[in-house]
Amino acid sequence: MKNLIRIITITAFTVLLTNSAKAQSQISFFHLGDYVQQSIDVSPVYIPKNSFSFGLPGVSISSNLGFSPSDLLTEIPGSNKLELNYGNVKNKVEGDDINTSVITNFNILNLAFKRNHGSLSFFVNLKNNTNWGMSKNGLLNLLDDGLAKPNNTILLNDDIHTTTYVESGFGFTQQFLNDKLAVGIRVKYLLGINDGATNKDGEAQVDINNDYSWTINTNNAYAMSAGYNGEDIEHISFKNAGIGFDIGASYEIIPNLVIEAAVNDIGSITWKDNLREYYLEDVSNLEYVGTDLNSDNDVLEELEKLTEEGNLEVGEREGESYKTSLATTSYVSGSYKLSKIHQFRVTVFNNHQFTDRESVVALGYNVDLKNTTYGLVGIKNDQGKIDYGLNLATKLGPLQFYLATDNFNKLFGPLEDINQLSFRTGVNFVFGYKK
Repeated sequence: MKNLIRIITITAFTVLLTNSAKAQSQISFFHLGDYVQQSIDVSPVYIPKNSFSFGLPGVSISSNLGFSPSDLLTEIPGSNKLELNYGNVKNKVEGDDINTSVITNFNILNLAFKRNHGSLSFFVNLKNNTNWGMSKNGLLNLLDDGLAKPNNTILLNDDIHTTTYVESGFGFTQQFLNDKLAVGIRVKYLLGINDGATNKDGEAQVDINNDYSWTINTNNAYAMSAGYNGEDIEHISFKNAGIGFDIGASYEIIPNLVIEAAVNDIGSITWKDNLREYYLEDVSNLEYVGTDLNSDNDVLEELEKLTEEGNLEVGEREGESYKTSLATTSYVSGSYKLSKIHQFRVTVFNNHQFTDRESVVALGYNVDLKNTTYGLVGIKNDQGKIDYGLNLATKLGPLQFYLATDNFNKLFGPLEDINQLSFRTGVNFVFGYKK
């Protein structure tokens, strides 16, 4: 159990900190619009500016970390060394929970064809979504020497979910009403690679008494996993599958004034292969003498002893089939183009996985030239702070380069203070380019 706790915690913190230089909304990329075919990942409405385009593999990485690396890694007084300071994280973050998330998207294949009054596209993406509702009374409390503090209560109810899948399918856009109205849809086959999550309804509570003994209560505490386990590739199975959709529309109210809305990742994956559950038995008021603070024993070693001596059963069992929903997001936007070059846009983004988060609101300006567009975006993020994004797409011969970030202002500050940043880039072959 000791090693299990360490592996889970270190892996989670490593993944989140490694990706803390990435953000969530991709609004700056959304503002590239029809210049870049990969924009269908954030809005299925796509009216190409070229007759055919072929996308080379590209990458998008975004995250929202509830704290900065400098909150976790602090300097040991009197030295130049750093230490993990979980107590500092607890003290720095407001509220009882810390919502963190990491989203990666590797664009493996992307083809787009211009049609009369619309477009047809084909795509293959590899995606990973990791979300951690980190309880300040849970793992953070445990790691902050929580088991060695009398009158302390550790409530292990962290909500952790990570899923990896491949989406492949086609997109279709059609214009109506003299091309004023455009409607787009993407249909996606979802192949689940792996999935892991804690049981949302489970709890494990440890009360540390005045004499340093522990009172333990557990109820339905388990984690579940499905699909590829890192060893047996045969567990990448077509049994773990589902269907997804993206829908969107745009309408030109008056010349050059356009409103647009998109809802992405509607759907779910049903997991049926290689289902495992890792559980703690249900116990009520289990008493344990606790740890000898005067010894060199690691507190986590005491937890391991607790299970090895049979006081608390930890086991693995076969799981049952379950379903996970995709991370649904939405964009609502209005834009106005002045003198055919200057485009002004306001956009509202929502991540519907987190109902307690504020909407992301942005104001953007792009210069639209024949082969190039570039722009700046002011963004009020879901933490209520202001970020600045930029985007660029330019064509050199048959090659088109694009990049976008929602947080380029973070690049000018201390790296260790970054807790939210995004980045997306790639290269396309485009033919028959027209403004």
